[in-house]
Amino acid sequence: MESPQNHIWGPELWKVLHCSAERIGSQNLKRLPQEESRIWGGLLASLRYTLPCPLCKKHYTQFSSSHPLASIDRDTVRKWLFDLHHNANQHMDKQVAITLEELPSIYGKPFHFSKHLRTVQQHMSYALRLGWMTRADLVRTLRLFEELKRFYDFF
Repeated sequence: MESPQNHIWGPELWKVLHCSAERIGSQNLKRLPQEESRIWGGLLASLRYTLPCPLCKKHYTQFSSSHPLASIDRDTVRKWLFDLHHNANQHMDKQVAITLEELPSIYGKPFHFSKHLRTVQQHMSYALRLGWMTRADLVRTLRLFEELKRFYDFF
């Protein structure tokens, strides 16, 4: 692999993000909503440094700067990710046949978090070797993904 392959890690990252967003607010009160917000806020902020594609990082940073996330709740994050994904697809001239209303039926099903994240992690690690991110940024992002996994009891 000469460089991280967007067509491989991209769909895997979208799956992790969209499926995880469908779980926001679903945990019992034994876990504090502030903890959920901290994890999501940190993760979404860290991605601007660790997406394994310089152009993707640029677009992500532009989008997140011009569309700040107002709050961490299922509907807001779902819509924000949907708009971000739509924006990314527009940059690649890809047509999207999915609507915001269809997201819960597509991404609300059980999925293998670790399997999908493993692919993303491999490509992020390759981008690290290319000097596209710092080790500290990668470690922070992967720690937040692990916290997200534990928070929602994903396997």
